[in-house]
Amino acid sequence: MGKRSNRYSDEFKADAIRMVKEGNRSVYSVAKDLGINSQTLSNWLKANELQQGPDYVEIRKLKKELATEKRRNAELEEAVQILKKATAIFLESKNRK
Repeated sequence: MGKRSNRYSDEFKADAIRMVKEGNRSVYSVAKDLGINSQTLSNWLKANELQQGPDYVEIRKLKKELATEKRRNAELEEAVQILKKATAIFLESKNRK
């Protein structure tokens, strides 16, 4: 088996990684726009994170968890508002009887 050639330049890889990290876009979206496999881009991101060091990886992980928790919190707040409205409607209809 021969040596695998470097198909993409380091500059191209860095630009692709930057698009994901700074553009708030999904790996799939960026990969599709650039015409590369999303798994390839994921591999580049993982390699880049390992190069940044363990602190960077931990910060990135915590940011992802925070975003997930913020979404969950927003959904729960919406559910509370719906339940408050439903309770008000129920009490109003009960008082009319």
